[in-house]
Amino acid sequence: MKIKTFLPCFPGFYNTIYQFDDDDDLLYQINQNRKYNSLTEINFESLDIDYKQYELDIVTSFCDVIRENLKDYISNIEFERIISPKEYNFRNDSADVIIEPKPAAIQSFIYANKDAFINYLKKNYTSYDGFISHFSNNFESWESDTDNFINYSIDGHRLGAILEFIASIINNDPYDLYYDVKENISECSYINNINVIDNNAACSECNNIIMDDDILKTIAKYKTIQGKNPASCLCESCIEKIYN
Repeated sequence: MKIKTFLPCFPGFYNTIYQFDDDDDLLYQINQNRKYNSLTEINFESLDIDYKQYELDIVTSFCDVIRENLKDYISNIEFERIISPKEYNFRNDSADVIIEPKPAAIQSFIYANKDAFINYLKKNYTSYDGFISHFSNNFESWESDTDNFINYSIDGHRLGAILEFIASIINNDPYDLYYDVKENISECSYINNINVIDNNAACSECNNIIMDDDILKTIAKYKTIQGKNPASCLCESCIEKIYN
């Protein structure tokens, strides 16, 4: 049985702990490297970041961690795609996946934790002002629609929700999951221009990294003669604005 559903426990990127970490620590480390190379500081706008690859790697790693954490309840989980809303007023990012469940193990867990699951349904599927639930918050309804928690072919959402419930019971610390997901993921790896950032001078006017070969040669010549980088220098665009 392969069921299409959402990635359990994934909260999305926007304003969550999985959002690309663009805090001052990252920029501080970059500017420390620049200082070591006798270069002026830059701002965050100078970084060329591959956000799409970062998000793909996060979700792929998330799938691997969920597969391991829920190995007693699923045989496999396959990533399909990331879904990002046009606006984040009411929804966050999510991911579509295909999961092979272990129905007997899931069924046993739900009945062993029936009271907790009833509370979970009431908390997550009760409509209120600003939220209309498309699913019942009644235990018996979920029981009936899944043939006593064995069949998830009617609606894959129920499988994702039940697995999310199971995960919350066996490990309810979201930061444990976060550290496992990000174990081999570093934001620095997604800065496409990290090499030029570490070595190229920044424009004194606009703070952009200077890429023009002729200007870089002039800076290199100055450094060779003076033994240091110039205190100020301009990129090609700023030179044209000032002198044309």
